[in-house]
Amino acid sequence: MNIRLLAKRNIQGNAQRYLAYFFSIILSVSIFFIYASFIFHPDVVHANIPGGQLISRGLIAAEIVIIIFSVFFIAYSNTAFIQPRKKEFGLLTLLGMSKSQLRTLIYLEQTMVSLISILIGVGLGFLFSKLFLMAVSWLLAVEQPISFVIVPEAFVYTIVGFILLFQLLSLLSLFHIGNAEVVDLLKDKQKPKKTPFVSKWLVALSAVCLSISYYLAGTMSLNNSYRVLPIVFFVLIGTYFLFSQSIVALCSSLYRKKKSLYGGTNLITQTNLIFNIKDYSRLFFLTSIITAVILTAAGTLFMFSADLKKQGVDNIPQSIGWVENDASVYSVIEPSAVEKTLKEDGFKILYEVNMTGLPITHMLPHMRTGESNENRSLLISESDYNNAAALRKIEPAKLSGKEALYIFPYGGLDYQFVHKGEQKELHFGNRTIQVTMIGQRNQSIVAPINAATTLMVVDDQLYHEITADVPLKEMARVRGYEVKDWEESMETSSEIEQMSNNPDHNQLQTRAPIYQEMKQGSILILFIGLFVSLLFFIVQGSMMYLRVFTNLEDKKIQIHALHRLGLTKKEIRQILSAEIRILFFAPFLIGVIHAIVAYVALSNLLGSNLFVYSAMVIATYFLFQLLYYQVTKKMYERAVINSIK
Repeated sequence: MNIRLLAKRNIQGNAQRYLAYFFSIILSVSIFFIYASFIFHPDVVHANIPGGQLISRGLIAAEIVIIIFSVFFIAYSNTAFIQPRKKEFGLLTLLGMSKSQLRTLIYLEQTMVSLISILIGVGLGFLFSKLFLMAVSWLLAVEQPISFVIVPEAFVYTIVGFILLFQLLSLLSLFHIGNAEVVDLLKDKQKPKKTPFVSKWLVALSAVCLSISYYLAGTMSLNNSYRVLPIVFFVLIGTYFLFSQSIVALCSSLYRKKKSLYGGTNLITQTNLIFNIKDYSRLFFLTSIITAVILTAAGTLFMFSADLKKQGVDNIPQSIGWVENDASVYSVIEPSAVEKTLKEDGFKILYEVNMTGLPITHMLPHMRTGESNENRSLLISESDYNNAAALRKIEPAKLSGKEALYIFPYGGLDYQFVHKGEQKELHFGNRTIQVTMIGQRNQSIVAPINAATTLMVVDDQLYHEITADVPLKEMARVRGYEVKDWEESMETSSEIEQMSNNPDHNQLQTRAPIYQEMKQGSILILFIGLFVSLLFFIVQGSMMYLRVFTNLEDKKIQIHALHRLGLTKKEIRQILSAEIRILFFAPFLIGVIHAIVAYVALSNLLGSNLFVYSAMVIATYFLFQLLYYQVTKKMYERAVINSIK
């Protein structure tokens, strides 16, 4: 027997404990290798793929996230593997193994595990990289699929990077064991657990931090998106003390209710929980945050992709829209040419917009500084506005006298440039007129480009008085066409753009190309994000799996004693199921609450009701979590109950 053989047999003996760890590392290495294969692909490096550089940057960000996450996971796993084996290490030391030999044994075990994981991960990554390239080719809609080539840089960066990562974390984990005394190693598990201490101040701090974070998230909008960092800070602090203090206080109060304590197997379950909750608190904190991150990230990507069509319609009112700076002529494009092209390509025109307005200037506060700046708007009549608003099913304006309504085209920006009752001067040519503002609407009814980016709506009579002696050539004309099945009008839109006299691309706007570009980008990001979210989910589940199986031997001893006292196997299964259920679903519940608050903030930012999308994401995640729980429970129950004689 030598140290190398002993390390090999230790790995074989702890195969069940290493199972989830192996799977998680293999998945991490595989995804890292696949992403690296695309980043260093010759076609991407030489910019031969349209959109390749964009997705490459996204994959680089994903690679960084994988590395950072792998550091925490491997460090946590190394601690989880070493902690329950301290007695074993103490016996080896007592039998004559030196500290340097003990360090070598641990180092060899972790090195063998890491090398096997890396080799399998790289092999699987290489096998599936072809499928990844095919999927990316389809998403990018390239004419020729991305060729499958062997990318040496991917092998080098993946293998060398993960080996260095494992070696560094393995060396760091050796110091804790290597410096421990034999007595400490042998008696580590014999140390009695104390009743956890609860601080009322820390419980209050947890409630305050979470309340602040939820309030900030629930009232967040585009103009105060800087709140993200404070929200993350308060969520982390609040969640940590929620599990280390508030949950302990809750368990202690339940423990004092003797009536419920003596029902069924509650005494054993609650006693185990209250004395292990301190040990669980760090795991609960990590897994709840990971759950919140997975749900928020995956939900955000899915919601944005699913809500993209609505965002396109809200921000680009007509499928084709343009502004003529001289209302007396059509210098950008003739409406008849647009209508003819749409008809020839088989697109039905649902409605058209045709209105004239007077370019004006007025003072508005700057969003950040609040200082007044001169801004341009298009003055239009109440009738023209209401006609266009009716086509888009928007509430009509009601004005009289010298009242005015300011129209800002971006609904997601919750910022009031004007206020009800405010007096404002409108300047056009050498004339000035004072109006009373009835408010502001953040919605678009015509193409928000050039002179018509923002609108100032006034009463019909006032509008005619202002524009009565203004020649048509000094006014602007806004035209627009809404067509059925506009998503399919890519080629038609491109044809119309080529026909137009729009060299600076600032007078004509088509919705389909912008939508398709955003859709393609969002699908790519969603595609990348789902891989990373899957990795996070597997790692999170692995952490719970490790926590369950690292205390397997202690649990066997406890269950064997309880069985001798008269507990049936059915009651033992109830105890084990309850413990694993708490381990899996307590942090899941908190993570879901965090994610729901994040979804509310996202709904405010997008100006959409995302309840259905968020429910779908949470339900899907719950099903995966339930599956992971059932598998872990079955394996754990089998391992424990089979030990009962």
